[in-house]
Amino acid sequence: MVSKESAEAEALRREVRTWLEANLPEKWGTPEYVPPERFSQEAQDLGKSWTKRLYDAGYTGFNISKEYGGIERPAGEIAIILEELMRRGTPPGPQSLGLLMVVGTIMGWGQDWQKKRFISKILSGEESWCEGFSEPNAGSDLANVQTTAVRDGDEWVVNGQKCWTSMWKFADWSLLVVKTDLEAPRHRNLSYFIFDTTTPGFSRRPLRQMTGEVEFGEMFFDDMRIPHENMIGEEGRGWYVAMTTLASERSGGGMAMGGGGGMGMAAGAGMMGFGIGGVDSLIQLAKNTKRHGKAIWEDANFRQRIAQFAIENQATRYYGARLGVKMRQGTATGNEASIIKNSQAERRKLQGDMVMEIIGAYSQLMRGDPRAIDGGEQVYNMIRARGATIEMGTSEINRNIIAERILGLPRV
Repeated sequence: MVSKESAEAEALRREVRTWLEANLPEKWGTPEYVPPERFSQEAQDLGKSWTKRLYDAGYTGFNISKEYGGIERPAGEIAIILEELMRRGTPPGPQSLGLLMVVGTIMGWGQDWQKKRFISKILSGEESWCEGFSEPNAGSDLANVQTTAVRDGDEWVVNGQKCWTSMWKFADWSLLVVKTDLEAPRHRNLSYFIFDTTTPGFSRRPLRQMTGEVEFGEMFFDDMRIPHENMIGEEGRGWYVAMTTLASERSGGGMAMGGGGGMGMAAGAGMMGFGIGGVDSLIQLAKNTKRHGKAIWEDANFRQRIAQFAIENQATRYYGARLGVKMRQGTATGNEASIIKNSQAERRKLQGDMVMEIIGAYSQLMRGDPRAIDGGEQVYNMIRARGATIEMGTSEINRNIIAERILGLPRV
């Protein structure tokens, strides 16, 4: 006899599968489906509309209270929904740091009106976000930012520049760390704001990287005014708010990795590929690529290396879920996220290098060359992986955090 619980679970699973069939883009999952160009307006529009559909259906926005626009469902239902989203594969969300960085920051430090105003619009995909942290002379050393904000009544006047800004192009809102006290010592002189990107005095422009894309941008502030009520946390305590943002980013969104937002977890799984260990695409590439008349997959050395990636991917995924729970309970220190960040970044680089070994001379062919393997995506991923060891804090900085603040090793 099938238990009531099992019957309800199966009913939900069928419901989600039926909904996906009815709502996914036409020809999704077939060779005929042509995805929109990365970072294009078409991709942004698809991401926003898809996330809104998920949200309206109750399939995203988890682990945030209903008061702030979250979708409250039992943990078992959330697990089934996320499993089905990952099994079927879905379009990525909008180009936004909302789930990855903003939700955790506002929930941890924001005023009640800020939570009510912004969280639901992030969960539904209606508003996109970027963040203004790095500067030309303050990348890894965030405490050295030189962009300033001077108070003028109920407003702050901002001047300066930010660079290497992710999701810059379509952002409706942005996080911003600025220096508000020129005399205070480091880590006590910063404040944290959110601002509307349509504000006069703000401008942005693209930064082209070695992949050929303009994934990142620069932001400029010329007497831009921000209302005082847009400050997150207390004046002079911006460093501590920023550490919450970075912890959320390094952990893959914290709540998103643990099931908050749905799309966050689905997107995270998509980065590593679907299936056990996220190595399905590596296995297929090894099986389809021959050398000296034999498939690469027949080489025990490559099989072992791919298996190791699968093991490490799963370990990171489980640790991310555990960390997401700790973050929601308020028991995480913020240092643990460096473990996830470094393991993902270094593994992406090693995986990209191994793929180049597999495809051999084809590793010299980029996008646009008709002879390129997988349209050049494999080579692109290898090149882009280098940036993963720099963004969100360099691998060296994260190793120091792990060594000093988790393992208790002495500072050298």
